[in-house]
Amino acid sequence: MSSLRFILSEHRHGHLLRHFGDNSPAGSHFNTAVFASPQELILFINSNAPISTQSYSEKKVAYLFRTTDGTAVGTDGLALRKSIPAEDIVQENRDGYSLSIGLIAELPITQEFCVIAYETPEGLSIVTAFPGGYARPFAQKGQPTKEYALNKQFWEDHVLVRKKG
Repeated sequence: MSSLRFILSEHRHGHLLRHFGDNSPAGSHFNTAVFASPQELILFINSNAPISTQSYSEKKVAYLFRTTDGTAVGTDGLALRKSIPAEDIVQENRDGYSLSIGLIAELPITQEFCVIAYETPEGLSIVTAFPGGYARPFAQKGQPTKEYALNKQFWEDHVLVRKKG
């Protein structure tokens, strides 16, 4: 049993829904046969300890979880840019960001998922969660200089992926 208590605001709930089911946006998606909703995901993470944590920024931490029985939780929507042929990388705009999207034959399945949260008096407030390992936020103006540089470098080295077709 985890001593961490994760909470999800209504605002972030809407964002998190993007990662559930077979949605069209590129990126990671939870298998709804495993976690039917964000609420089921929260039940799991509030009952299980993360396998690792990583500081995300001064205020945010990434918590990496894995299913206890080896069940695949969804598809991993992140790849190294150099692993995708240049002709299979397209640019898309999403929420004001220009994103590189790699088009691949099949999305890899994963048993791991990442939860990004920050500490509040009420508990660990979830920013987002997605199948797969740790990923940095998109680089944006206003981030501290060091954080911006790390985020920018991460997204220069990685792309979101989507199944071709």
